[in-house]
Amino acid sequence: MESKGIIMFNRGEKCLVRAIVCLYSLRKYYDGKVTFFLETPYPKEFDDVCKYFNVDIVHNEEKHELKTLVRKTDMFGNPPYDRTLWLDSDTVVVGKLDEMFDYLDNYDIAIPLFAGWVSSGRHVSARINRFKGIIEDKYIEESLKDHPAVNTGVLSFKKSDKWKKFVEDWVRMADQGSKKHIFISDEVSFQVLYPNIKDWGLKCFIAPTNFNVSVLHDHGQSKDPRVIHFHGQKSVLSVPSCDIFKSTLKIMCDSNIANINSFLKYADKRLAEYLRRTNDPNFVDTTIVTACDPKYVSALAQTFPNWRKYKKIDKYPVIVFVNGMELNDTRLDFLRLPNVQLIPWSKEKDLDDVTDHREEMLSAFVFGPARYVKTEYWLKLDADSYATDDRSFITNEMKQYAFCGHKWWYSRPAHIKALDEWAKGHWKRKLRKAKPMIEDGRIEGRRFYHNTKRTISFIQLHKTRFTKFCVGLLKKRRLPVPSQDSFMYFVANRFAPETIGIMNFKRDYGFVQGRCKEKIIQFSC
Repeated sequence: MESKGIIMFNRGEKCLVRAIVCLYSLRKYYDGKVTFFLETPYPKEFDDVCKYFNVDIVHNEEKHELKTLVRKTDMFGNPPYDRTLWLDSDTVVVGKLDEMFDYLDNYDIAIPLFAGWVSSGRHVSARINRFKGIIEDKYIEESLKDHPAVNTGVLSFKKSDKWKKFVEDWVRMADQGSKKHIFISDEVSFQVLYPNIKDWGLKCFIAPTNFNVSVLHDHGQSKDPRVIHFHGQKSVLSVPSCDIFKSTLKIMCDSNIANINSFLKYADKRLAEYLRRTNDPNFVDTTIVTACDPKYVSALAQTFPNWRKYKKIDKYPVIVFVNGMELNDTRLDFLRLPNVQLIPWSKEKDLDDVTDHREEMLSAFVFGPARYVKTEYWLKLDADSYATDDRSFITNEMKQYAFCGHKWWYSRPAHIKALDEWAKGHWKRKLRKAKPMIEDGRIEGRRFYHNTKRTISFIQLHKTRFTKFCVGLLKKRRLPVPSQDSFMYFVANRFAPETIGIMNFKRDYGFVQGRCKEKIIQFSC
């Protein structure tokens, strides 16, 4: 009778917490054989974790010359089982894995499709092309055709002499790529080789994405998830697909399952920061950002107390960009609070070639946060926007997006045409090669209605990293169009439309656009 089991691998310390979570999740759905290959340096108390989960241990030889990812592949050639399922340690198992073994009834290897991608796509094809000169051209040429893209974080295979020979060639190629500093050379080399896997007398089955659900790229296409893959340090991002890792980790830490708390000191940088935030009741990850000038300071004097009363913004750091007034101006006295930072803003000092005052103020909400915000997120509040109740106005759901704002439908046609023209000459291929946005909608008078919703930012939550990315696309300190909303929407739509968050802040979060002084006064009282 054929043996079957799961193998995993660890070298070093930074993946240990994730590996413990993976083992805990695995044992909920699989009670068969598991072997963990371990290489020093790693804390020997991890052996006790393996014993806790009834996992066999194999100690690999020390000081192996292969890089970690290539070393992982090398172990595929002589596994302890006839049928083997490999699991990366940065995964969480959420369902049965039996099919990955069953696929081997008719195939030598089974590997899931990765996020619906294909090898001819921009990302994968660029990686494949880096192997030119390392392997015969016929393999490069075939792999650049429309083959399913794969990720080697989850795969199953049958032990055989043919398989062993394939692994030897795979490792040799991956090692050469690694020495040339090719990114994830183990995975890309398999992508290059598998379309011609018949050359080794083998057959490969492309399994459903359910068995390797990408935390960032799946976008809900996997309807029956079995394994969630967090791709290294992405297990605690502010996206819904990370909730399973966070909740599992909390359960384990609360009961110290497998002595996991003693391993938290080995957490990678992102996980350590997440743990620090989680354990600090006073920690905030968002800065409130607004702006005023002599015209709007009176409106802000009405709305700011309203924000404090209903939305409790005193617990957040607040930045106010001040234009046209000295910071010691008595009209700003209502802002002199411990959590508020007043920053002077002017086109002469902070921008290039800007003459229009409206553009000067809107630009503060792009260049300003990129320069001054220190938190992971920042929330734009227009000076004349106001709160209508005490409901939460910043949620974890919003934090999964590059920005999340109030639903809107149209832009100015001239702005979209100008952004299209800016993109045509850009050094970023994704901007330069994109279909003009003006073709994805209709013009009615002075309005361009998009085929997809956009946002209006009287209130809008942003990832600071995305704001800095937007600024990095500019050659000088001036927006391509005098509209912060349209510029950021255009960039996100061109690079990753799914990162645009649309909410109804008026209905669901108790925040309304101003314009009406009587209403502002009413809700401030």
